[in-house]
Amino acid sequence: MSISNVELGTIFDSLSFINKLFFLYFCGVSVYTLYLTLYVLFRLHSLRKQPQNENASPAQFSLGILNRRLANLRQLHLFTLYLFGFCILVSVPSAFVSLELSNTWPIRTYILNLRFLFSFDTAIFLGFLLLHSIQWIVSARVNSAVGQHGSLSG
Repeated sequence: MSISNVELGTIFDSLSFINKLFFLYFCGVSVYTLYLTLYVLFRLHSLRKQPQNENASPAQFSLGILNRRLANLRQLHLFTLYLFGFCILVSVPSAFVSLELSNTWPIRTYILNLRFLFSFDTAIFLGFLLLHSIQWIVSARVNSAVGQHGSLSG
């Protein structure tokens, strides 16, 4: 089954209930990640426009808050990854369920079910890679700004 000749709605309908729930949760995490990284980038941009001698302490405080929010985002990504692993482990046994009235050999049905499940999992892992890359780049920018403003005191 190729993604080019199948509608996305059909793919979503073919997912198990737990994978549908995880996909919706992952979409929410993705939107939150994009929102937070854009917020951090805009906040960094506004902090860089301020003179460094003026308001050094509030800038350090703001950078500390941004650092903590990014640390919480990393924890959310880690939790989401563990949840995804749990969903994989719950979904694999259902790939070995075949209908008794099927005209094909059961092993072929198992392989097709596993192939579909692994295709979905591959797409989610690619999403994880993109989210992690975005978060990593933004964290590096915050850390370089922390280095420019001196060490954090909190």
